[in-house]
Amino acid sequence: MNAFKGKRILIVEDSRFQAQITANILNKYGYMTEIALTGEEAVEKVSGSRCPDLILVDIELGKGMDGALAARTIQQFRDVPVVFLTAHTEKEIVEKIRTITGYGYVLKGAGEHVLVSTVEMALHLYEANAHANMYRQIFENSLNEIYIFHPETLKFIAVNRGARKNLGYTIEELSTMTPLDLEPELDSESFRALLEPLVGGMQEQILFNTVHRRKDGSLYPAEMHLQLFGHSGEKVCVALIIDLTERRKMEEELRARDATLGTIMGSARDAIIMLDGQGNVTFWNPAAEQLFGYSREEILGKDLHRLVVLDECLYQAYNKAFKHFQLTGEGNTIGKTTELKAKHKDGRELDVELSLSALRIRDAWHAVGIVRDISERKRLEEDNRRKEECLRLMLEGIPNPAWLINRERIILAQNKAAERIMGSKTGDYCWESIHGMETLPDRSREAIEKSGTPLPGTKCYFCRVDEALDKNAPINSEVEFAGGIWDTWWIPLGEDIYLHYAVDVTKYKKMEEQLYRLSNTDPLTNAYNRRYFMQVLEQEMERTGRTGLPFSIIMVDLDHFKSINDRFGHAAGDLVLKSLVDLINGRIRKIDCLARWGGEEFVILLPNTPVDKAAGLAEEIRGQLSKMNIPGVGSVTASFGVAGYCPSDTSDTLIMRADNMLYEAKAAGRNCVRYREECL
Repeated sequence: MNAFKGKRILIVEDSRFQAQITANILNKYGYMTEIALTGEEAVEKVSGSRCPDLILVDIELGKGMDGALAARTIQQFRDVPVVFLTAHTEKEIVEKIRTITGYGYVLKGAGEHVLVSTVEMALHLYEANAHANMYRQIFENSLNEIYIFHPETLKFIAVNRGARKNLGYTIEELSTMTPLDLEPELDSESFRALLEPLVGGMQEQILFNTVHRRKDGSLYPAEMHLQLFGHSGEKVCVALIIDLTERRKMEEELRARDATLGTIMGSARDAIIMLDGQGNVTFWNPAAEQLFGYSREEILGKDLHRLVVLDECLYQAYNKAFKHFQLTGEGNTIGKTTELKAKHKDGRELDVELSLSALRIRDAWHAVGIVRDISERKRLEEDNRRKEECLRLMLEGIPNPAWLINRERIILAQNKAAERIMGSKTGDYCWESIHGMETLPDRSREAIEKSGTPLPGTKCYFCRVDEALDKNAPINSEVEFAGGIWDTWWIPLGEDIYLHYAVDVTKYKKMEEQLYRLSNTDPLTNAYNRRYFMQVLEQEMERTGRTGLPFSIIMVDLDHFKSINDRFGHAAGDLVLKSLVDLINGRIRKIDCLARWGGEEFVILLPNTPVDKAAGLAEEIRGQLSKMNIPGVGSVTASFGVAGYCPSDTSDTLIMRADNMLYEAKAAGRNCVRYREECL
């Protein structure tokens, strides 16, 4: 029967046919198999959540990562046995395999029994190595000191890390030493006498207290456990050493604590009460006097429950529990913290927290109770409950998605609109649940992936919100998520809680964009209008004044446009205007600005462009236009006037010079370009 039945084998072979043959053989013997056709695919599969128990890899894969590199890559992050498949046994191949794995190789075509035997041997070897490593780790990483030495020569065979660290010796130094070098109170004769019952088989273990000496000469108390074990055909002695330094220190502290326990209990801020098995008071500290109003003389020997427990049913329950406690020292209240209502001597109601523990004194069980007044805490809890209820009602009253979020950005509460529209849940991390990355625009996603690094010229929504919340300040932002544009608010409510709500402004933003577009563009051609062009022109003049970079404008006028309207109709004329705009837009840059100046006249602003370059562009547009065939009209032409900006120009003088050049073009017979370098 196959002991490794059900083990998962990953076959890495670039021949699917050969891989399937190997898989069929292994499946026949009860193994589960999976195939990878490349080294890269093998690395990806092994790095997943399910790691195979063994990998069979062809050392000479056809393309990409070869078998050797794939095996090395996998062994960097997975401890998994690797057996190589190879068609060659040349010395260099065998040496290459040995440098990578200790689990061998199988010759291709060697037969199924050879393949299965090699796989089984590799799995057996891997398990043996795993067990050996486990025991080695247990020995080396034990918190106690462990020594292995020969009972005859007393020479150390192995000393673990805990011992080396405490003693201050290196492995090399300890290899020449014996336990006698560490035991100032023992000589060779007395130590061998201690070992004699072990060596003679009369005792299985010896335990005694001693003193150990470190390399620096300092001493520490130790408890030594000695046992004899068989190893490699001979007996070795194992010594487990427990450093008693901390235990002795704790014993001293306990003795000191016992001496001052009465003083501590008497001065404790919490009420400390001791009861006998019947529930009568045997100890009552000053804090208990202050909490309940009874003096020590008034309360000692009295039934505590009858005096201070407010609820009669609870009183009966305590009496029943204490009867069981009197016999066993156990009760359903022992070791637990309970909140209950108690009464003061003057009749006032108190909220208290009671913790009971059992203590056996002179064969009788006593209960030690620590009682804390939690009236103020309960009052604050009730105030918080009312605040939370008010906040909940406030959330539900908001018609838009709204959340209560703490400083750690966790959703504490939300309204139904938030759950319905955003799909968020209480307890979610708000940046993921409300503003999930899959719904974010590219710019915001990029900012998050850069760990909140500000974007050029702005900051991502998340960075700005985090900054505002850290300053405990309200913030209003516009952000894209959940398929729309939202106006979001973050308002601090105190105690590190924030109200976050969002209003869908998508349709308003679209209306705003439409109005903006209508106010700046020509409705027929979608080119910018004259008013917008003048704004851009003024901005460009101001920029040029700062940078000294040139710019130019081109005035364009369609030739004989009136005759086009008269001959072919206004619809044909509109088509000509649109065609001209499309032609120009297809040629100019994004930084350029095309506007309809009026009627059949257009103007182009060209930043960073001297007048001769602008004239060249105008000539190019003129040539393309004259070659166009506009449906229903045929070919049309236009005249072009070009002017470059001069430092003395105003917007009016610059446009006038371009217009003058346009008139010169018309006077020259139309369908031409005219310009002059007037700034020279």
